[in-house]
Amino acid sequence: MLLQNAYERRSTTPVPPLQIVGAPSWIDSDRWDIEATANCSGGALSREQVQLMVRSMLEDRFQLKAHMETREGHVYNLVVAKNPPKIKRSEDQTPIPRRIATPIEPCNPVPEAPSNPALPLPGPGQRGNPVDPNNPAPRGFLGMSFSQPGITLRGFAVSISAMMGMLQFYVDLPIVDKTDLKGLFDFAMSFSPEGLVNTDGRPMAPLTASISAPGGTNAAADPVPSLFTAIQELGLKFESAKGPVEVLVFESVQKPTEN
Repeated sequence: MLLQNAYERRSTTPVPPLQIVGAPSWIDSDRWDIEATANCSGGALSREQVQLMVRSMLEDRFQLKAHMETREGHVYNLVVAKNPPKIKRSEDQTPIPRRIATPIEPCNPVPEAPSNPALPLPGPGQRGNPVDPNNPAPRGFLGMSFSQPGITLRGFAVSISAMMGMLQFYVDLPIVDKTDLKGLFDFAMSFSPEGLVNTDGRPMAPLTASISAPGGTNAAADPVPSLFTAIQELGLKFESAKGPVEVLVFESVQKPTEN
């Protein structure tokens, strides 16, 4: 996770977890407590400045020597599986203006809360929850909910690239849009965490669920398909391919000593 924070490139779209080459196994198994203080005398720190600070700490305490490379690696091409695709094109194709949230920079005062904040969205299972396909959702909504027995992704008047960007957070390989589908779409699909990863690149834990059967016994819930199967219900498909992939190549690293 430290390496993800220190070396992940900045992008306007989500990027897959950083792929690491030549690292010892303990970087995934050992845990560390870290306390670091930034000098705020120069004002707010940019994301790039913070990354350089974390890299410096890793070089100093872990004796890390590593560099970024672009290599040919595995990617997923998102393609149209059936012609025409099953995904529903939105009736209203009017573009939706997007506001890009400004990240809070270290050493910068936290902005004041708005005087009229938006009401929180209803939670999963509650009336009006926009992730539930049975409830209406505002145009431009794209959301994901995690609950038993699986994960639900729903979009209303969003682009294929936006859907792909949401999925990229949980797919371990880069996703390349090869659909050539333009415009805004409505969709909803449910899938299991099988084959997916968390934002730190580690495999996502399986979700288990049971339902009460007559007589008080528990029966397993209906199985939920994997993402790679569920997306085919939209007429789309992930195809394994080769393409340029950014990797972090380890040269050397050591476990640090205590303070």
